[in-house]
Amino acid sequence: MKVNYRLAEERDLEGVHHIMVEALDQFALQMGRPLVEVDFEGYLPLWHHFWATSDEGFWVAEVRGKLAGFACSIVRDGLWFLSHLMVLPEFQGQGIGGELLARTLQAAQREEVKIIATYADASNWPSISLYARHGMFPRIPVLRMRGSIISMRLDQREAEPPEFQVAGLSEETVATLGEIDEKIRGAKRHIDHQYWLGAPEMRCYLFKERKRAIAYAYLSDEGRIGPLATLKGEYMRPILGFALDRLSDQGVDTFIVRVPGINTEAASLLYQRGFTIQEMHLLISSLPFGRWENYIISWPSLL
Repeated sequence: MKVNYRLAEERDLEGVHHIMVEALDQFALQMGRPLVEVDFEGYLPLWHHFWATSDEGFWVAEVRGKLAGFACSIVRDGLWFLSHLMVLPEFQGQGIGGELLARTLQAAQREEVKIIATYADASNWPSISLYARHGMFPRIPVLRMRGSIISMRLDQREAEPPEFQVAGLSEETVATLGEIDEKIRGAKRHIDHQYWLGAPEMRCYLFKERKRAIAYAYLSDEGRIGPLATLKGEYMRPILGFALDRLSDQGVDTFIVRVPGINTEAASLLYQRGFTIQEMHLLISSLPFGRWENYIISWPSLL
């Protein structure tokens, strides 16, 4: 079987989305989970963001003119992150995923990368083994937790968060968020904050103490919380509680939060509010990095 590997083009994005849905659905069936519901039009802005900012880290594989798989990596301030590695079920087990990974890793070799990392379902042993062969090892469990307005305990109230403002898209805001990221994640990512701040369905709250920015939290209209980062761990519960209450007040009825297992303040609050674990993933990297006890993840593909 002849496989052609090339850099992705904008015209490939719909086919790439189809591969992602097919691969995720196959895995969901194997694990007895619900099938994935990811609308292409709704996901398209994120695909465009990856395609525009991957810097030759977005590759596709073709077999007889048909897209068979793809891999996408992004580099942010010395951190190389594999956002996606997907192969159609009919082409799995034939080395396509390994070759795509090798090609997208070339971006790490061109840049001044200090750490390579990715994110995987904790039950996906083939992928975890593939990443380990390339020097990335499991570091931190990540809990995908879900809550609903029906089952959530609204009588639980946290301490008041620090003073806050809704952040707008500006160079000053992006720089401020980058300073927090550098201390919590170990890497800035200005271009991703520009994307989030410009997304109509998301809002960013910037928290300050004595006029100094110490935390931020993004909330989406769909009930997703994250990314959320705080320089002071004692503010995790008040800020997360604020996020839940704000979304509840806006009429959101389902909430999704991706919590690093080491972030016990966030996990314990969510349990108290009636959340349950839906899935467990792993943050995988070449070296330990980040203060994950002070962080909540956004989409896994953007960490």
